[in-house]
Amino acid sequence: MIISKIGKAIDESPYKREYIRKEFKKSRNTISNWCTGKSYPSVPELFKLAALLEKRIEDLYEWKKDTN
Repeated sequence: MIISKIGKAIDESPYKREYIRKEFKKSRNTISNWCTGKSYPSVPELFKLAALLEKRIEDLYEWKKDTN
């Protein structure tokens, strides 16, 4: 199971979600989905987002083993 930590990373950054939305030319819903893990940025977008937020890609997601 992949858990998104994008929302936390954005909240800790100097950027607002609106800035991220405009920078990536995405809807509010898309950015919200990235933050909650309902959808994921493409690999190039993920690298760009990590660079913008000054994070490693590993900082934006957490892997938890599914216990089912």
